Amino acid sequence: MQHDPNARTQVTEVDLPSELTTPLPDDAGPLVVAARTAAETALGVPGVHHLGSLAARAADRVRSQLGRSAGAPGVQVDDAEDTIDVTVSVVVEYPRNVREVAAAVRDQVSAAVSQLGDGKPTTVDVRVLDVHGPFDDEPSAIDRATDAVGAAASRTKDAVAGAAEDVRASAADVAERARDAAQDAAAATREAAGKAKDAAGDAVDATRATTADLGDRAADALDTARAATADAVDAARTRTADAVHDARAAASDAADHAARKSSEAGDAAQDAVSAAKDAAADATAEVRDRASGAAAAATDAAAEAGAAASDATDSAVTATQAATADASPDAHSGAPTAHDTGSPAEDGRVADDRVADERVADALDDAADRIEHAADVVRDEAAARQPDGDGGAAR
Repeated sequence: MQHDPNARTQVTEVDLPSELTTPLPDDAGPLVVAARTAAETALGVPGVHHLGSLAARAADRVRSQLGRSAGAPGVQVDDAEDTIDVTVSVVVEYPRNVREVAAAVRDQVSAAVSQLGDGKPTTVDVRVLDVHGPFDDEPSAIDRATDAVGAAASRTKDAVAGAAEDVRASAADVAERARDAAQDAAAATREAAGKAKDAAGDAVDATRATTADLGDRAADALDTARAATADAVDAARTRTADAVHDARAAASDAADHAARKSSEAGDAAQDAVSAAKDAAADATAEVRDRASGAAAAATDAAAEAGAAASDATDSAVTATQAATADASPDAHSGAPTAHDTGSPAEDGRVADDRVADERVADALDDAADRIEHAADVVRDEAAARQPDGDGGAAR
């Protein structure tokens, strides 16, 4: 709603009821401010006699007289989800047009509340409760009741003030009596404290005497304990010396016995070492002898194999030369050779060569067998002479 600064504004003074003249508290919420604004705006519309019903106005007047904060009777403001809903209940003056007055109230209240909102649309519902005419100037029953309640409230206030004064006077009297009683109690307390001090002195003296007697008894007991302790220490020292002497004698005997056992063990160990050395020497000589024999046998076998091989070689050479001599004249004459013709002489030489080869092979096999046998003999003797688990040589 735009405000025209050049427009003429008519200011109308409105007599506000007491409930609208009371200042709002500092923590008043936006809905309370909106309700007060709507009420003041509605009362300023010509033709509006008052807001709300007689009962609502009477209750608000009683709250004001009792010193409680008054609201805005006849106006209700609800903050809906999307709008601010305002409901105004009015009483129209006679002979105003009810519809015109209601429309004016709706427009002006809507414009006033919209200026306070946070941009939400404002809806105003105007309810006309009654029409006030000349015949309604006489005080109604509710007004008379309201005045009576106000008078009763005033008398109640005065009675409360008088009762408070009486209570203060009674409280002063009670305080005076309490002060006197406290002083008497303090005097009795001091007297009791003096008697307690005297009794404490007597108790201290008795305690000192008892303490001296107990000190003498404690000294006697201490002397007795010292003597008993000295006797116990002497006895313990004597027993300790005897035990040390016995322990030394036992340790000496044990040392001598251990020395004898060690000497005997050393002699036995030396004997075992000498026997092991002798057995090892005998075994080594025997193994050496057997190995020499096996090696000689292997050498003989190898020599025989070599001789057989030499004989076979000589035979092969002789046969080769003879075959070469036979073949040479035939080669020059162009005649067929014995090899080509398969003559008996050639077949005999071939047979002799085969026999010589077989002899050489047999001789080599025999030599290999003898060498292997000699190696087995040497291996068995060496294994038989290995030391067993008890440290001796196996026989």
